[in-house]
Amino acid sequence: MVALWALTLGGCTAFDAHSFDHSAGWRTAQVVSVGRAGDLAKTADHDCGVEGGAAAPYAIVRYRNGGVHTRSIGTGHWPAGASLKVGDEVEVNILDCAAPLALLGQSGSVSGTPSR
Repeated sequence: MVALWALTLGGCTAFDAHSFDHSAGWRTAQVVSVGRAGDLAKTADHDCGVEGGAAAPYAIVRYRNGGVHTRSIGTGHWPAGASLKVGDEVEVNILDCAAPLALLGQSGSVSGTPSR
């Protein structure tokens, strides 16, 4: 029983090991939809908006906030020059809608925001 508990705890720790500062709102997420803000914004659990109106590029990302249930955030705030596609893994800040998505593979963070 102890070995099973240790394996479970170790698996959870390994899952979050590559994440940005969890206490500052950063969660690992997966891009599930990419399109125009006008078409996708209403499908997200939470809409973080976009500059540029209904035709602006927009992505829906899905993240786990503990447990087995997932939530989705829609945003048009992407890293400069990024081209997102369905299936990409990103970091999303669930506490700060103005923070752009961060592509996984970037290293470090400063004050809870990814370094660029």
